[in-house]
Amino acid sequence: IDEHSKSIITTAVWNDSLFLSSLYVMDYSLVVGIDEKNNELVLGIIDYLRKYTWDKQVESYVKSQLASGEGKTPTVVSPNHYKERFRAAMWTYFVISPDKFTLLNTDEYNFLTDQ
Repeated sequence: IDEHSKSIITTAVWNDSLFLSSLYVMDYSLVVGIDEKNNELVLGIIDYLRKYTWDKQVESYVKSQLASGEGKTPTVVSPNHYKERFRAAMWTYFVISPDKFTLLNTDEYNFLTDQ
């Protein structure tokens, strides 16, 4: 995607995950589709039905204790930790690809043109 699109996606993911975290919601996903008519990516956060209640807190604690020797983090984590993990994953999934509007810094331009 281009730099502008990544900025829009990042802002939307940031705001939506902040909102869900403030409601103590965890375990959501991002669905990506293509609107062929308009030639656009269509995104939405789905599966946001689970709140981080006391039973999930206990599950997270037990799983973290069991996995502590293996160096793994539990799959059930607090909404704040889930938000951070989700944002990091989304950042890596959407890669910027240069287009004709991408500006190169002077050093890169000189290297590419052998000047």
